[in-house]
Order: sequence, then structure tokens, then C-alpha cells
Amino acid sequence: MLDLKEVVHHVFKGGVQVKSMELEPIRNLLVKAYDTTMGEGCTPETQQGIEEFEQKHNVKLPAAYRALLLEFGACNFGDPALYAVKELNWAYPEFLEVYREVEKEYELSADLQPFPIGGFGEGSMAILDQSSGKIMMLIHDAGETPLKEIAVDFNELMTMLAESAIWVQEQMN
Repeated sequence: MLDLKEVVHHVFKGGVQVKSMELEPIRNLLVKAYDTTMGEGCTPETQQGIEEFEQKHNVKLPAAYRALLLEFGACNFGDPALYAVKELNWAYPEFLEVYREVEKEYELSADLQPFPIGGFGEGSMAILDQSSGKIMMLIHDAGETPLKEIAVDFNELMTMLAESAIWVQEQMN
């Protein structure tokens, strides 16, 4: 039986379009952002593609990130640019290697359950801490601290990115 909090299905052009409840509070904003020039070329991931990645790496994508990938696709509305599954195939193993090194150099909370969701232009990674829901920057060539909070949760990050894409589109019009 489907959990309605997890997924709501809508019949769409003879197929099934998945709409996640995680994105519901910002769905209209996302639709508007993905309809901008910056949103062109963003295509939803397939369930199969995500499952293949998860099986290959023995990991589960965080629910809100997974929902965005399935419904809208990865986006590059600014920093951080979100990873598509194709990019995760190289970024995830790289992240594991980098994070192991960071753990050796810094005292990090044992509660952290980081998952890489995107990259910044200067080489840092955006991670979603699955224990707190916070979005953090894993700083490339970190000084005193390797992690910096950039959003309280995934929806706040996506709100910032979507508003940026919409603002850019308005400036172009």
C-alpha cells in the first residue's frame, strides 16, 4: 500500500507522473523556475536510473532530493548546481574519499549522515545531512572548519535557487 505522505500519483499523458509530498510547499515556485531559460534542458530522472545508482553504491538518495530528481530533474540555477544521477556516479565515490580525509583532519559530529547533492564552482560540495536535514557546504581546501551551513533544509535551498532563476529570467525580459 502506498503511503500518501510519500507519493501521490497523477495520470499524465498515458503514463504516471510522480509528485512527491516533500516538494509540495514549493512546487509552484519550482514549476516557475524550471520554466525559465536556466531550467531549459533539465529533465526528470527515471526511477530505474535512481535505483541502479542506489544498488551500485549501496545507498539511498535522501527523499526530498530523490523527489526533485524524479519530478523535475537536476538543475543549475546557480551555486550549488545539483547533481543528476549521471554526475552522482562519479561525485559520490569522490565525496566518500574526500569525506574520509576530512574526518581524519577534523573532529566532526558522529551524528552527521552526509550525502552529496551538488557542487560549487570553486570545488566545494553541497551535502544534505540526513540526520538534521540541513544543507551544508563541504569546503574545498577548508581552513578552520570544513563544513558551513547554507540552508536549514532542502526546500529552503531549492527556494533560494528557484528564486534566483526567476530573478535572472525577469532581468532578461
